[in-house]
Amino acid sequence: MPSKNQDTQQKLQRLRQQYAEKLPGRINSIEQQWLALNLDTQSIQYENLIREFHSLAGSGTSFGFPQITALSREIEKILRDAKTTIDQDPEQVKTEINAKLASLKQAVSAGPD
Repeated sequence: MPSKNQDTQQKLQRLRQQYAEKLPGRINSIEQQWLALNLDTQSIQYENLIREFHSLAGSGTSFGFPQITALSREIEKILRDAKTTIDQDPEQVKTEINAKLASLKQAVSAGPD
């Protein structure tokens, strides 16, 4: 009979596996939201996208994806800065986020650390 610690470890492993299985779809959905957004910083969709990245930043490391956390924090910061900095070049913001999203997709493909 497995010990309580072994049982807990197995449950954590299942949660990590479930997270990892859902992650590509979640990233794809976020990417689609981003592509449809057109950097309208006043829209509800913009705020929702910031929350999506905030959520990923909070959960990534917990489930074995510290790179997801780091990249999501970076993207969240770019989006928040773009909202408050009027003189920021929208094309530069788009380029930065697109590059970070590409890195995020690679981190998902690489799997947990």
